[in-house]
Amino acid sequence: MTLRTWHKRIGLFAFVFMGWLGFSGFLINQSADWGYDVKPITASWVMALYGLHPEPPTKGYNVGGHWLAEAQDASMLDGKPLKMRISHQLGMAVAGSADKPLLFIAEPERVFVLSPTGDLVDEMSGYTLPAPQVRRIGTIPGNPSKVVIQDLDAYVTSDGLGWEKLPVNSPVEWAAPVDLPEAQRNAAMPFSLPSVTLEHVLVDAHSGRIFGIGGAWLINFVGLASMALSITGVWIIWRTNQQRKAARR
Repeated sequence: MTLRTWHKRIGLFAFVFMGWLGFSGFLINQSADWGYDVKPITASWVMALYGLHPEPPTKGYNVGGHWLAEAQDASMLDGKPLKMRISHQLGMAVAGSADKPLLFIAEPERVFVLSPTGDLVDEMSGYTLPAPQVRRIGTIPGNPSKVVIQDLDAYVTSDGLGWEKLPVNSPVEWAAPVDLPEAQRNAAMPFSLPSVTLEHVLVDAHSGRIFGIGGAWLINFVGLASMALSITGVWIIWRTNQQRKAARR
């Protein structure tokens, strides 16, 4: 088989891959401008290529018959996503009477007050809190029940409007994470889908690594084939020119 024939066959093999490499390289260069660096991809077949699977939360907080948990894409209350995101949950406590309860959810610098259905009633931070930081949150049972937050000192409230310093050694049921029941985990499943950015997928597809070691070596082989095309192309042109010069003599 002649060198020219091999050159054509290698060229046909490399054509599709080189086209893809050029196209994907263009998309990667435009990634930041077009938002590909933040656009999440959650398609199940793409996640399967990365070996990623949905992982619903296993721990949460259970107070007054209400469940609080943090899923991948949403904060969950009683199996339903909240409109706001509460990412650094320290716990949940219940205040108010049995017929008008309020749910207090603490983060290190904020406390959210929600209705039992998850509607936002109030959000406290900074000077509206009696302490600059919150280390933990708990409940003093009763009717009405009271909420306690603690940094160095502990403070108690029944409605979030007025806070009083809590005496040392007062009995408080501090919030602590517990295992989520299966029903709560299943409810969080649609909001626990793994994702990667479109830019990440493009980079891995460009390098072939999205298909593992074999894909990376395939792209390596395409690169070697392109080098071979360059060398054989130059050789064929040089030899053709030499033959033409010899024919003119």
